[in-house]
Amino acid sequence: MTSTENTIAQLKRGDHRAYEAVFKAWYAPLCDYACSMLRCMDEAEDVVQKMFCTLWDKRAEIDVRISLKSYLYRAVHNRCLNRLKHEKVREAHKADFAHRHSAAHNSADVHVAHSELAAAVARAVAQLPQQCRTVFELSRREALTYPEIAERLNISRNTVENHICKALRLLREKLHEFT
Repeated sequence: MTSTENTIAQLKRGDHRAYEAVFKAWYAPLCDYACSMLRCMDEAEDVVQKMFCTLWDKRAEIDVRISLKSYLYRAVHNRCLNRLKHEKVREAHKADFAHRHSAAHNSADVHVAHSELAAAVARAVAQLPQQCRTVFELSRREALTYPEIAERLNISRNTVENHICKALRLLREKLHEFT
């Protein structure tokens, strides 16, 4: 069994150390690659983090036919393409919305929608489990990096990532009506 096959087998069995080793080995290069496509390191990190969350969540279904490196890069590549396509669609909708509504009407609607969304986000964040909420708020409101959060809370970076993934998943579920 090759090293890649062994690593994949360990991942499928839920071996945290194998996952952490893959994460440590590939996180930075994958972020650089995603940034080259998205032109924004924050978005690149978000894409790579979500890819790693999905890798862990769907580890039993992993079907690597080539190298693990190729698998990870392809997964990030596809996520970046989806992000870019989604951004194009959002920009088209935004332009269409702006075209259809007058400035005054648009301003009032946007203010009401923004207020409703802000209140919904605040309620959803407040409903997160305590540790998950703390990690999420440190990341999003105080703009701390994962290593800074891990150090401040005396938890591992992997735990920080898991809390962020969980928070994002729960917030998506609670705020689906706004997407």
